[in-house]
Amino acid sequence: MASRGDCVIGLALATAVGVLAGRAETQEYCIACTEPAAVYRCVIDGARPGGGQSLQMLCITSMAKEGNHATCGIKRGTVFDCDGPVKRVPWSSTELPAETPGTATAAGKPEADPNEPPRTVVEMAKRANEQTADQFKKANDNVKESFKSTGDAIGNATKKSWNCLTSLFKEC
Repeated sequence: MASRGDCVIGLALATAVGVLAGRAETQEYCIACTEPAAVYRCVIDGARPGGGQSLQMLCITSMAKEGNHATCGIKRGTVFDCDGPVKRVPWSSTELPAETPGTATAAGKPEADPNEPPRTVVEMAKRANEQTADQFKKANDNVKESFKSTGDAIGNATKKSWNCLTSLFKEC
């Protein structure tokens, strides 16, 4: 006959296994968005490891699109402290492969219009890197031009001073 302590341990073990099994099927995040400001409790139904994007990014992008928000992100704290409405997102939407740099043009798809907002986080990061590189190139060109014009001005002043001195101050 099992003792009372063995039953309590067995019950605790069964509960832990049930919680862990349930956790593998459902994942929750608290999402805070801006413009317009909102907070959501995002629940991903049928969540499993793998997929095209992280579960956090799935919630963030889904809430941003659904609410037409400027930005969304994970809110600190626990989901139990999240005071927003529950929004459910199916995990099956993560099964699409994530876009990697260069695959869009390699697959024959047209290059994204730079005037439209980026469709993926990878595209957003690529655009940010390209803009930063362009800004550094422009800054470098400006510094070069500034030094060149300063050097020319110093050279001209030196030449005039030398001409003045060698002509015994007749050509000053």
